[in-house]
Amino acid sequence: MSQRRLVRVAPSFFDRLDELLPGGRTAAGQPSATDFLLHELPRIIDRLAQDYESVTLAVPSRPGLRVLITAGALVPTVAVYTVLAADGAVEIISLDIDQPPN
Repeated sequence: MSQRRLVRVAPSFFDRLDELLPGGRTAAGQPSATDFLLHELPRIIDRLAQDYESVTLAVPSRPGLRVLITAGALVPTVAVYTVLAADGAVEIISLDIDQPPN
């Protein structure tokens, strides 16, 4: 078993999350940014910490950038973009969310 990595979340991730999800849960049931942080992000961080190389794919057009694509509990699909910091920690820098049509 490999050693767990430290995982950090960059401010750019939170900026992007606020672009993608509302501040509060909608009447139609769309999750809020807080819902995502409480229910999706811990599982994603755990996967990245446990086995970063095997759960991410390199982004060929962006050296050093890797992506984890996974099914979500509240959203159909999440893509989380990461880089490795100089100290070996994983930094989550952005995300995309596949949202169901309204």
